[in-house]
Amino acid sequence: MTSQELLNATLLHFKAVKARAEANLNIYLTAVVGVGEHADLVKEIIELTKTITEADEAIKYLEQKL
Repeated sequence: MTSQELLNATLLHFKAVKARAEANLNIYLTAVVGVGEHADLVKEIIELTKTITEADEAIKYLEQKL
């Protein structure tokens, strides 16, 4: 694999992490479906927000390198 391919694979990873966290956050904020499973929703929302912002930073960094 070339360095470009490795960077692209890493970029795709962080995009998937971000998309997953955003989907879960959307469920917590708009649907009552997964809410009953988690007693501390604020903690879950904080963790998802951290995941999204960390992935965003990684995506920005990697896009500069490509």
